[in-house]
Amino acid sequence: MADVFVYGNRAQLPKLLLQAPCEVSVEGRGTGKSFDIGFKMDAVIRYLPRGICTITGKTFGQLLTRTLPSSLKLLNQIGHQKDFDYVIGRKPPAGFLSSYEALSKFDNVISFRNGTRFVMISQSEPGSGRGANADYEIVDEALTIDREQYNNEVSPTNRGNNEFFGKKSGHPIPMHHGFKYSTSMPVTKEGRWVLEYADYYYKERGVRIFDIWNRVVMMQVDILKVVDEYKQLDAPQDAAVPCPTTPAAVAAAQGTAASGGRKAELIAEFRRQWNEIQRLKKQIAPFVSRSGVLFTLSNAFDNLEMLTWDYLLKNQKQLPALIFMVEIMNMYYDKVEDCFYSLQERKHVYYNFYDEDRLRGFASQVGFDFVNADFRSSVFDKDCEPSDPLELSFDWGSKICVMQVSQPRHWDFVNGCASEQICQTMINEFYSKPDGNDNVLIDDLLGQFCKYYEHHVCKEVVFFKDKYGDHRNPNVLNSKTYNEMALDVLRKHGWSVAIKEHKGTEPPQSDKYVMWGIILNEQDDNYPRFRINGDKCHYTLISMNNAKVKQVKNNLEKDKSSERPGSGVLPEEATHFSDAADKIMWIKYGKLLGKKSKGGGILRVGGRSF
Repeated sequence: MADVFVYGNRAQLPKLLLQAPCEVSVEGRGTGKSFDIGFKMDAVIRYLPRGICTITGKTFGQLLTRTLPSSLKLLNQIGHQKDFDYVIGRKPPAGFLSSYEALSKFDNVISFRNGTRFVMISQSEPGSGRGANADYEIVDEALTIDREQYNNEVSPTNRGNNEFFGKKSGHPIPMHHGFKYSTSMPVTKEGRWVLEYADYYYKERGVRIFDIWNRVVMMQVDILKVVDEYKQLDAPQDAAVPCPTTPAAVAAAQGTAASGGRKAELIAEFRRQWNEIQRLKKQIAPFVSRSGVLFTLSNAFDNLEMLTWDYLLKNQKQLPALIFMVEIMNMYYDKVEDCFYSLQERKHVYYNFYDEDRLRGFASQVGFDFVNADFRSSVFDKDCEPSDPLELSFDWGSKICVMQVSQPRHWDFVNGCASEQICQTMINEFYSKPDGNDNVLIDDLLGQFCKYYEHHVCKEVVFFKDKYGDHRNPNVLNSKTYNEMALDVLRKHGWSVAIKEHKGTEPPQSDKYVMWGIILNEQDDNYPRFRINGDKCHYTLISMNNAKVKQVKNNLEKDKSSERPGSGVLPEEATHFSDAADKIMWIKYGKLLGKKSKGGGILRVGGRSF
């Protein structure tokens, strides 16, 4: 059999080399989280034959569309052939060994020839985690997991087969009864439990891992500025590469700096910053705790050879800055103390939005071909009622345009039950931030929406008009207004449009603050309940959690100072996503603010109630 070579990046190598029984990986986009899970699945197959491993996600949809495609791709690359070495969602064929713990159903099971079974568990189906004793646990996107439900249903099953793999076997396997938690950086308080596993860095070695990590991240952002400037100098192809990714390459670039000029200055600056980053990263070098836990932080820089500088620079320019810092750079940040929105994850945010039966049926029809099958469609979204109109709200700009999709429902997706109160449910979001400043921005934004909802039965939208959208793009000659362009695209794709807008001038931020406080407190039945899809509206959630409140004279307002010219802050870093949420809520419910409210005494800023 020919040798198989599989590349492991800097985010993956510490886990492959240290082989800790328990792993917690907090990683940014592009680091290969799902490939990493594939490596762990291969280890389970080899070290725990005929054992059972649980793979838990918030929904089956998350597992089927995000986790497994890349994980199974890795397994295929290293020699595990689908329908020969393993089967998905059906009874194993003759010749496959059975697992030590018998399973009675296989619709959510990946079965391997050597008897190893991976049981997919969805938290959106309570009770699916109860069953046979497990030998190992894998959790993807642990920040979305209901920890209490997980501890009650899944984790207790990780207890069996000590006579085969544990101390009673005579040859105990270190990873037996271990776990792997993989996640991106938590953006809400409820998801922060995964970060508690990093406490041993300080307790055992006095290392404040998150402080040092954020210093690394900020220096990496500075390096991107150097790289971007160098690229714009249009260096000839035969010039020495100024952006090395290894210590040897950094040293090799030293000779080029002697040539003088701005390029040489940039190379020298790059080398200085790169070496300082390596010095800082040595201070937080991964190590296994005394209890057998390995906690790691990584971002796109740890997979730079595969992603390239162009990937980082493109995302830095196209993503809102806050999103780039959290999603790509994996920056650790705390929700601001005095926040404009008093969001509570358990109260307002839900993740179980997939129509699991439809999604699994489709996956079965395409032979679980996760790589080529396209799951990106509203037909799989349980929180989208296809026979009702969709409500659209916007925040326009020449640098970035964002839109949100909502529906009012008498169903509470957080609690999974009918609701007498209307639940204003934010089900999706889209944004466009192209390299150039032209009308393609609107076509792209509305094009994303039309593609995703092309099978929506009711071709009606309620267009909540942003008055600023009546302005023209200042960067395009003879441009239509943003609103006009958006309406043109919608109607071109067959959508009928009802326009809603509030009368008069833009309301003061203090009124919006009071309105949000009453709505999120849920003590006044004149107002709706607010629910947000924490997966599909992830960026809105970040924006709302990061919006500060300030006191101006006698009023409380959202801190929008970053939007002012000359603030030194990029326009895309401003509060656009939360502003779009403000728009629809104010137009629909702001008129209720004049009525007597039963929600008094609920607004708190700096420890004071208003």
